Amino acid sequence: MVTGTDIQTVTQTEHERLINLIEELIAAIKRLPDDVEWGETSYMEDVEILNFIRIQTLSLQNVKENAVRGYYRDTFHLIRMVYEAYFVLRLVSTCDKYPFRIKIKRGQHDPSLEHARNRTAQEVQRVFGNRLVRTYMEDKNTLVAILRGIPVVDSQGQDTGIIVPYYYQAWHDFRPVEYHLRRDGLQDRIPTLRFLTGEWAAFSKKMKINLREDYGLIYKYFLTFDKILDNLCLNGILNKKLSTRVLVHYNFLSNFSHSTSDSISLVSTRRITEITPGGLSIIYNHYSSELALLYTCHLLSMHLQHAIFYLRWRAIKLKNKRTYQSLCRRVEDDFGYFWFIFNKPHQYDRYTQANRKCNYRKQIFYRPEDIRLGDVRYYDDPLYRLKQLHQSQNELTSRNSYMSPFPRNDVLP
Repeated sequence: MVTGTDIQTVTQTEHERLINLIEELIAAIKRLPDDVEWGETSYMEDVEILNFIRIQTLSLQNVKENAVRGYYRDTFHLIRMVYEAYFVLRLVSTCDKYPFRIKIKRGQHDPSLEHARNRTAQEVQRVFGNRLVRTYMEDKNTLVAILRGIPVVDSQGQDTGIIVPYYYQAWHDFRPVEYHLRRDGLQDRIPTLRFLTGEWAAFSKKMKINLREDYGLIYKYFLTFDKILDNLCLNGILNKKLSTRVLVHYNFLSNFSHSTSDSISLVSTRRITEITPGGLSIIYNHYSSELALLYTCHLLSMHLQHAIFYLRWRAIKLKNKRTYQSLCRRVEDDFGYFWFIFNKPHQYDRYTQANRKCNYRKQIFYRPEDIRLGDVRYYDDPLYRLKQLHQSQNELTSRNSYMSPFPRNDVLP
């Protein structure tokens, strides 16, 4: 059993290639701003998005260091924060389609509710013009208009052709502390909080209510995790299958944010009867450390890929782009066995799917190579799957075999 200061040595030895690639990715993201070729005009939004990626990278660097030292619970908790923020980043940086909800109000000249709906739809078309993508009824009284982001105009009021994603503006303006204080009616009862948000004094009581509603709508429709995924689907970044994958990892990592009983047992390999007085030393766990480092490696690659995509989307030139892309390909080539969000299933996943489809009673058998990649069911437990990847297996009923490329004899239940 490895404990104490030996953990760093063992972790670095067993995961040397993975750690080295992580360090290369961190170094690449840190030097990327130096390779950006800014034009005559630069925008604050571009700098802010690249800074968002830089901050994410610093957090992932901290994840790597904690994983090497054996602080697995802290590591997974921090990964969860970075993981959620990655999808916020994708939403606010390049997603230009957003839903705008309009309550249907029947006027005195509307003979029916249907007439009011048609009148409202025509008004929406007139007001938004080319920004309108489509409309649909969310319920009998709510029209949803799918719009493209906020157009940027020059000093003469002319459209520059540049669109700022609405999500960026919503994310930039949202103040969670103010939202929750107003929602709970605490701003007038806690002097310190009223002092810290002194600008509230300038607003009337009615204005405070309106602001509370605005913050509430931003949070409700754009910044809850479910709505983040819905809006990423609206913009074609995710679909139903990919959203399911996202939620598998979100739920797994949330174990460590909410201190569930599973999160305690997942990072422990020693029974309580084995803990001696003063025995609070950290215990090395190959699978927890490997999973944490795999998350780190793939998230770094995803951030680097998005930085490249964002700069291309904004028509900003980037030097040495092929070097960065080559580094991302190495992640998939060397560590693609971690079936994450956007990559393909491993041979092990095809093996398990083939076994699921077999029916011994009806003598129906499938081989892993017969299974199409798109038909492979996603897993529901990242840590359990990783342990199984390290075990060669033979299924007696189907006679399918899986030979692990990296077998280990210490796989725990």
